Amino acid sequence: MENTIVILRLKHLKFLLIASLSLNLFAAIFFAKKLYVKYNASIETIEKKSDTTTTYWLKRNQLFEVLPKDKNTIVFLGNSLTQHFELAELFKNLNIRNRGINGDVIPAVIKRLSPITESCPKKIFIEIGINDLGRGAPKDTVIKNYEKLLERLQTECGSTRLFVQSIFPVANKSKTMAEYCSPKLNADIKFINQHLKEYSSLHDITFLDFHDSFVTDGELNPKFSVDGVHLTGEAYLLWTELLKPYVND
Repeated sequence: MENTIVILRLKHLKFLLIASLSLNLFAAIFFAKKLYVKYNASIETIEKKSDTTTTYWLKRNQLFEVLPKDKNTIVFLGNSLTQHFELAELFKNLNIRNRGINGDVIPAVIKRLSPITESCPKKIFIEIGINDLGRGAPKDTVIKNYEKLLERLQTECGSTRLFVQSIFPVANKSKTMAEYCSPKLNADIKFINQHLKEYSSLHDITFLDFHDSFVTDGELNPKFSVDGVHLTGEAYLLWTELLKPYVND
């Protein structure tokens, strides 16, 4: 009788242990998912709302203003895709300066050119435009603003070699970046890229058409992004290889 009671108690304890472990595991998974969603939402908020009046933009721009100026450098100018690019490490070049700001748009980039044009670096690589489109700017407006950006750089830094990188494709749909991801947006991106290519050829600017290297079936290859816009590590490695001939030249 006592053995039966002991066995029943052991089975009961085993059941409680399994139940407790299951609940803890469920809680951990739930918390991790909640944290992931919260983190992604914070990135998305920056992408949607960042402009020249936000604390985030002002802090990063202020940093750029006080950093040492050096004409013997290579500057990468852009939005979050550029900011998240570990340039110096991937190119093994400490003369590369990352001047990307999450959520940046072309008009905001124009406003923060002075710290760059003060020194006029050897090369400037530009990657910008997707946030303008994602926030509803017409493609003609994006083109007009892009031309203003390039005109100012050429006026103030005539000896600097300019490299315009094609705007990256996006996914045709996305749960977290819906307004950035659609077939129409991809069509606008291709239209703008074609115009930038033609403009560059007429103004002694090098246009780097990397767009198709990241596309499959007319949209951003899923293996290159987790949300339809931002790039994975594999995408950055490919981007690095495509850039090497121009950075190292």
